[in-house]
Amino acid sequence: MVRFFKYSAAGNDFVIINERELGGFKLTTGNIVRLCDRRFGIGADGILLHSAPESKNAHAKMTIFNSDGSTAEMCGNGIRCFALYLIKDCGLTSDPLKIETGNGLLEARCEKEGNTFRISATLGKIKILDATKTVAAKGWKFERTGISTGNPHLVYIAQDKNCTLDVRELWELRELGFETNVELVTDADFVKNCAKVDVYERGAGKTPACGTGGAAVVNTLFLSGKIKENQPFTVKYPGGDMDYTITGDGETIISGIPLRIFTGEFEG
Repeated sequence: MVRFFKYSAAGNDFVIINERELGGFKLTTGNIVRLCDRRFGIGADGILLHSAPESKNAHAKMTIFNSDGSTAEMCGNGIRCFALYLIKDCGLTSDPLKIETGNGLLEARCEKEGNTFRISATLGKIKILDATKTVAAKGWKFERTGISTGNPHLVYIAQDKNCTLDVRELWELRELGFETNVELVTDADFVKNCAKVDVYERGAGKTPACGTGGAAVVNTLFLSGKIKENQPFTVKYPGGDMDYTITGDGETIISGIPLRIFTGEFEG
């Protein structure tokens, strides 16, 4: 039997497994798809594998598998769930926790709020994949920017806040010539410092939220001068809200409250 932990952040859910628990069980593409299936498996947007870090400065290594069996370099909600798992289920108390990821060594901090924990994590610095340009798609106009926040994103900011286009239709365009995650921003409010966003993730499909996607949105708004350094900004996903700031040295910090949903075992 293989023990697992199920965590969720803004509806983005993950199965976390310690590599030592696997025994002879292999995380093949078929097995990952089966475990993430919501009818015939545990159900999740992805699997986070906990293993010993290669760096002596890290407390743990996190490897991310999407629900289709592919790997991802980084996951903002995943690292927050993983950090809470290290605290609640592994007994780690270091502050910050240093986690080895496909996007390098990142840090997570924990603040207790009543019976919950607010986890803040660094997501690293962005890279521009495609400069902002005005584009037309499916009868609507957008400001579109390609950004890597450890993994690739295309952010579409609708010029009409009443845009009714489904985000999957934008993802299907594959306008950079390769698969990216896609965020659709339909309502940005710079008085309340928030924006409504939908996401379609490569390897997982339409999900309730995406941590690195929110970072891509916030950095897009930052690059256009709409928000400033150290200004809190909330991304409102269907699954819940996530808070972001961009520091003076260009780091993006994500903050929110992940939850442990349940623990269990499956046959290896």
